[in-house]
Amino acid sequence: MASRNPVIEEIDKIYEYLASKSDSIANLMKSEPDWEYMLIVKSITHSDLLNSGKRNGPNESIDKNFLYYLSVSEMKEIEQVRKKEFENAKQSNIFVPSDFYEFIGMPQLQRREGAQTTQHEHPIVNNYADVYLVNDTLKYFNIDYTKKVFDKLDKHPTAWNYDEYRIELTGEFTPIQLTHAIHGLGTSDDEIFKNLRRSIFKSDILNILLRRKQDKKEIYIMLEKNPRFFTLIGESNATWEKFLSNSNKQELFNLLKKDELSYGEAEKTRRNQNKWRNLLADEMMSYTTTDDEIFCPLTYITANFSSVGTLFRASHIKAFNECSVEEAFDINNGILMIANADALFDKHLITISDDGEIIFSYLLKNEYKLIQELKLTERVFKAILNNKRKEYLKRHREVFEEKEIKRKMLSNLEEDSAE
Repeated sequence: MASRNPVIEEIDKIYEYLASKSDSIANLMKSEPDWEYMLIVKSITHSDLLNSGKRNGPNESIDKNFLYYLSVSEMKEIEQVRKKEFENAKQSNIFVPSDFYEFIGMPQLQRREGAQTTQHEHPIVNNYADVYLVNDTLKYFNIDYTKKVFDKLDKHPTAWNYDEYRIELTGEFTPIQLTHAIHGLGTSDDEIFKNLRRSIFKSDILNILLRRKQDKKEIYIMLEKNPRFFTLIGESNATWEKFLSNSNKQELFNLLKKDELSYGEAEKTRRNQNKWRNLLADEMMSYTTTDDEIFCPLTYITANFSSVGTLFRASHIKAFNECSVEEAFDINNGILMIANADALFDKHLITISDDGEIIFSYLLKNEYKLIQELKLTERVFKAILNNKRKEYLKRHREVFEEKEIKRKMLSNLEEDSAE
């Protein structure tokens, strides 16, 4: 099952997806439901990034990956631990599926055999549809926040002039020019969009809402930050908090705690658990060398999230039934794990120290072959161990120790009765 459907055409599903992300878009869709709508959801890849914010070609070093939520030392560690080099790509346009061009009736550029001229053709999308930025989704997509991230990661792109990259937003929707190149959307001709792209990092989410009615066609561009962004800058994820508020956190919390659910409640619960899991997957994608790739930070088992992501679990660190409402939905109270590791972690047969060491129950400590087969021989990927996760892990270790005492007592009783 895919991590998210890249093209959504049912208006009710589009509204459900976007309603908690943008009040202005929700109001627009409610007031004009007679339009035909289509939504494209895209995780930003290395190839989508602006050239000046990434490594281009194998001759450039990874320190050119400015628009990654990773420091140079973290990138080097990832390459070393995972034995995989960071990707490189020379194109810098944002790829979108052919559905985009078909919906607005715009011919998609095709490379002509033996000719390179199409690389230099830049048709203007605005000749086919009006294009707008959705302002209430852009709070964190400005150059000042980008500089904050760079400072946290000790990145200093010397050629960047931050004062030149500020964008003036107007009203609810800011009209912009958008052009199309052979590899996708966005070129150096698009002054506003080009400056905006200096704040779009790998694994951020781009939502493109298209709508049409008779001869009128419109495109609305919305953006979401990868969860790693909020950890770095020390702010809460306003989009996630707003979604939970709209869902009624207490009601949802009570639903998730129930042992038995009606069909309708179970469906609602499942959808929201998927959103939680997708957030954790998005976070892990910010650490990977390949697009749409995730890995378990305990076992380093790697997979494509769109194809086999269901093999991974969104594991609570502090047990859900012990959590307050806020703790239950705190993204830092979760770790994306492969199912085997999650089963051991959930039963407190393993826990994690502050420095990333996996601590085993005495029941497993001498099971060297099993530990090796489960791929639990390395330290946990340390980049995920931010201060808030360490706080939750402290509670996990406390429960682990309590359970160890009980397990040993039970084992001793069994030994005594056998004698």
